[in-house]
Amino acid sequence: MYHVKYWTVKALCATFLLFILYGTGIGDTVHKEDKIDAQALWTYMTVENPYQNYPAWPGKEGFYESTMPPGNILRLYINDVALDTIVNKKGVFPDGTLLIKENYTDDRKLFLITIMYKMKGFNPAGHDWYWVKFKPDGEVRLEGKVDACINCHVGVANNDYVFTGSIK
Repeated sequence: MYHVKYWTVKALCATFLLFILYGTGIGDTVHKEDKIDAQALWTYMTVENPYQNYPAWPGKEGFYESTMPPGNILRLYINDVALDTIVNKKGVFPDGTLLIKENYTDDRKLFLITIMYKMKGFNPAGHDWYWVKFKPDGEVRLEGKVDACINCHVGVANNDYVFTGSIK
């Protein structure tokens, strides 16, 4: 009986330690060994921590019209790390920043979900942004160092590649 309790406690401790080492934050959830996993990101933001519960970019609550591609009508969700950067005008988004933009047709049908996720060391030349375009069902259309995204956003590189509003 003593040996069963001893090994049960050791197994629980080992499991707990692995859980702590593995991490529970978004950075640890969506990337492993310096590789980002778009499907893990999708699961994180739709199941584990639904992005619809995230705050909006201040001043961009609800639907708003876009001046940039790929959609005319947008909704923008940001994680708390991004919100802190915006509100406190920190100038650069830190590792773990997650910006989620829903793109709608003129008749407000969701057709694309575009993501900017920051991971230190992913792409220093592109301010370490990882780009993903998901279909509404979670199918990945584009991901990684997406030239079309980078080439468009490079015009606002001095605002950490973000058009929505100043972070300085």
